[in-house]
Amino acid sequence: MDRSNDRVPVLSQVLEDAEGCRTVVASMLLLDVPGDVLDELAACDEQLSALIVAVRGHLGMSPSDEGRHAA
Repeated sequence: MDRSNDRVPVLSQVLEDAEGCRTVVASMLLLDVPGDVLDELAACDEQLSALIVAVRGHLGMSPSDEGRHAA
């Protein structure tokens, strides 16, 4: 049995959650908050983006796929 296929549902859920979190974080970047908070939000957005790209790669998707992947 190929264990990588066992990971597809888990990775799909991680992708869905990460994309949802990134949407929330991206919207927070528009808030009028102190610079240090804005910097942390930007860093979080960057890390979530990297996570999304990595998970999409494991799922065989292009890094820029716009469609949501349902788990």
